[in-house]
Amino acid sequence: MRWSRYWFKGVASFFGRPLRICPKCGAMYSGDGELLAAAAVQTEEEVRLDLYRRDMAYLRDSFGGVIVASEIAAIWLFAGAESVNVAAGILAASFGAAAFVPFGFFGSKVRSARKELKRLKQMRMQGRIPRR
Repeated sequence: MRWSRYWFKGVASFFGRPLRICPKCGAMYSGDGELLAAAAVQTEEEVRLDLYRRDMAYLRDSFGGVIVASEIAAIWLFAGAESVNVAAGILAASFGAAAFVPFGFFGSKVRSARKELKRLKQMRMQGRIPRR
């Protein structure tokens, strides 16, 4: 929209009728109903999915810090300086492996949301409206 003079219509919309945006396809219309740009804006579904992806990435990264801290604590508790047996090492390793379960879960949610977001953006650019 930079060199298309539609920016003027955007500025003029502050003083006249506002621009309308279709939440399904992301198209931008003038106050008169004239199509200004097709697939210019993210749809509601894309915004919702992007927020979900960010939340899952935050949880995944938070669990990364928790995993490191819990692994260090488990090794310190089970294999302290005075008790060096094999059972303590096995117990610490199994505790650390169990701590990776939520990290992997939230990581898979992030990957699937990113893939779905990419698909929705591609459909919007092609002019297709996704069905629910």
